[in-house]
Amino acid sequence: MSVEFIGVSFPENTQWHEDEVRVIETLKKQIDKSFYGQKNLFINSTWFGPRYDNGQYEKFTEICSVRQFDNVFLMAAADPVTLANHEIDELQQTSGGQLHLVGHFDTRFSFNFHSIVLPNYFKKYSHQEVEMLYPKYTFVNYNRKPRDHRTKLVKELINRGLEQHNIITHGTNNADHQVNTDNVNLSLTLNETIEEIGEENQWWPDEHGIPHDIHSLGRLDVWQNHFLSIVSETEHHNDNPTFVSEKTWKPVIGMRPFIINGQTKVYKWLRERGFRTFNQYWDHIPIENAVEAQDTCADVAEFLSGKLKKELQEMYKDMTPDLLHNKNRFYEFSREQKYKTENLF
Repeated sequence: MSVEFIGVSFPENTQWHEDEVRVIETLKKQIDKSFYGQKNLFINSTWFGPRYDNGQYEKFTEICSVRQFDNVFLMAAADPVTLANHEIDELQQTSGGQLHLVGHFDTRFSFNFHSIVLPNYFKKYSHQEVEMLYPKYTFVNYNRKPRDHRTKLVKELINRGLEQHNIITHGTNNADHQVNTDNVNLSLTLNETIEEIGEENQWWPDEHGIPHDIHSLGRLDVWQNHFLSIVSETEHHNDNPTFVSEKTWKPVIGMRPFIINGQTKVYKWLRERGFRTFNQYWDHIPIENAVEAQDTCADVAEFLSGKLKKELQEMYKDMTPDLLHNKNRFYEFSREQKYKTENLF
């Protein structure tokens, strides 16, 4: 095979390890066939770059010091790419090859990894389990790993008094993730246990005081009784490649209207792929045009918190056809994305 591979995958004890490896091997075979006879370099960007001490970036520079390539394929699948734009440019210059950006990039070789793997592991729910019973909580905003844009939104929601009668969580700092909380106690949890969410839905060990639950909707008594999901995405810079993770897919699977504390371009990205968004219900708030999403997300939360429960119930009823469409469209989209990875080149 004429493909040189550099990179690591998720650990073998994680549920996505085999899926990530399967995508890598599938793409390597396609590259070997479609770019036969050429010198090809394939890099998985998961934990790749000069800031990581796993030896993969050093391996890259060592190989390129003695060999040059015709093509270099940089894939971001399970995580957003952590290389800055100038580092990607330097990677191309160092390798000497034509650069092909694969996966979570805004290119013709894009695909959404999370939509492919979630159907394999996500907890199965009946329609009755996910539909809204009563809007006891106007919104839910789950935040496990503290990041600056998440902390900023949580502080804004609290400043507006919106923590009352709603659900907001915020994990604690650790050595890898330190954010400025201005000495405000932002350890907000539901005191969930791994047993409550199901060990099969748990990801990494609990390092932020909140279970790392990526394969379920969490406590059903909360999910069934809230109206709006405020998604705390991983990526929030619009200048970076579009990244849509399981966090955005949860309200799609779980039949909830949503807004996103993250890249505002994700709404358009979703609509272009056949999904329906809900910003027309609060169209006086320029949520898709905001430079940063925190203030407009808080504006929507405040607007909806001023409505009667009966109004939210009527709004949910009006949305139900689009919510059902999104849920069904997700599984179609998952199959489409899987097919795309198998026929990318």
